Formats: sequence, C-alpha cells, structure tokens
Amino acid sequence: MFAFALWPCLGLAKPPASQFGGLVSIADGGSYTIIRSDTLRTGSKGATLVAGDIVETGPGAFLVLELHGGSLLGIGPSTRLYFLQRADIPTLVVLEGWIKADVRGSAKSGALRIMGTRLGIQGQRAVVLLHATERADEIFDEQGSATLLLRDDAATHLDRETQTRQFLVRAGRQEVVLQPRPSAEFVAAMPIPFRDQLPDNASAKLKERTEPKQVRAVTYADVQPWLTMPPDWRTGFIGRFRGRLKDPAFFAAMDAHLALHREWDPILHPPPPDDAPQPAASGTVMPTAGKTGP
Repeated sequence: MFAFALWPCLGLAKPPASQFGGLVSIADGGSYTIIRSDTLRTGSKGATLVAGDIVETGPGAFLVLELHGGSLLGIGPSTRLYFLQRADIPTLVVLEGWIKADVRGSAKSGALRIMGTRLGIQGQRAVVLLHATERADEIFDEQGSATLLLRDDAATHLDRETQTRQFLVRAGRQEVVLQPRPSAEFVAAMPIPFRDQLPDNASAKLKERTEPKQVRAVTYADVQPWLTMPPDWRTGFIGRFRGRLKDPAFFAAMDAHLALHREWDPILHPPPPDDAPQPAASGTVMPTAGKTGP
C-alpha cells in the first residue's frame, strides 16, 4: 500500500487530494532551500512541500517527494523548480536541473505537468525525465505515453503524444528533435539515482514530520530568476513579494532591473492620485493666496 496510508501513524493529517504538493521521504546530499511566501527556509527529510513553494537543491542533492494522489517525484542536484499556483493541472516549472516523475494518476487525481521554459510533458500514467539547461530542454519518456508540450511567447501548446523510450530535445526556439533513445551525453549526465525506479514507500521509515526552518526574508537575488520567468507563471508574485519593498535594498534592486518585470512599474512608481494638485502650466500666473477677482 502506498506510503500515505501510513501518515496517520506519523501524526500527519492527509491533505485534500486536490492540493498540489507532498511529503519529502528522501533527502540525500544535505538540506535544500525553500522560498515560501516571502521567506527563505531550509528543508530536510520529512518536510511537506506545498503549492507556491520554490525549491532549490545543492550540487549533490537527491530528493524524493511522495505527492498527494500517489505519484512520486525525484529532484536531482542543482535543480530549481516551482510548484505553480493557480493551475488547472498540477504543474511543476523547472528553470534548471533534473526531474524524474513516476506519475500514477487516475480519473480522480488527474495528470501531472512538468514544464521547462522550452519544452514540457504531461502524463497520467507514465515515468518521465526532464533535464533543463541554459541551452536546451531534454525529455525522456522512460515508460508509458504522455503528451509533449511546447512553450512559445509565454503560452503552452499541446504538441504530440510521446511513446516509451522516446527522447526529445529542444534548443532555444528551434524545432523539437525526436530520437528513438536518449543520447549518450544525457545518460552520462543523468543523476545516478535516476537510473533506477524511484524508491516507493520510503516515508514508512520516517519517525516524525519536520518543518522547514526559517532563515531570513528573501533578497532580490533569491527571487530574481522567478520574477523574470514567463509572465503567466509569475501571476500573484506582486502580492507575494510586495511587502519586501519596505527594504531599501530590495526596492533599489527591483527598480534597477525594472525592465525585466515591467508589471512592477506602477507598484514602485504609483501615479499621483486624481485629486493631487497639478503643477501650473508654463507662463501661467497663479493668483495670490486669499485674493479673488481682478
């Protein structure tokens, strides 16, 4: 039986199936960081990740997340991902790094979508890998069939159905290259734990739940990659990070990079209210205070 059946033994309440997130059952290679709301935290094994969390792992990390609904998610080293909020389909946005998903959806729990900035994949019963780099996105359909997704002009397009063992690559905005098997370079770079099935039922060994530890409020450097990702993915960030503008350093950095996130312009530089005094036009003589008429 899947590990979530054991959560009551750990004193963990099972969240609603519709809630995106899950339990970190394995966390090898040290702690990982979480941006939750506008706070930087560190996580460990036994933590629960939720929709809205931004997660970044170190160079030696390997995480396994047991998702609500039964699927497994592997997170590799040097990986940056975002549990997207306000999505009709549970969606992971991956800016960099390695993700392996064992998607065990059903008619009730639905599909899982994993997106790089160029290429993504959506499946309900499949095992898939996504590797995102600065140059290209690579996807390997290890098992089952899924739907390939393309990203262009801040929009996601359905492309084609994938088949088991297919390997797909997209560099920049070029056409997708389809290969019958993963490249030697992809296999060589793949995290070693990803070469096997993701460990099932690992949460059965957990003795207690852990809470991510608060470190500090986020800096602009912490969130800059996320503030500049496609606009449809950063919906809600103004409300989320607006309070940080009280920090002069955060405000100054936001203002200096305003061209990268123009939606913040009216927040950083709000227009004057409609009833504000208007400056006199050039050459106009203003009446003396207290004097009316000629």
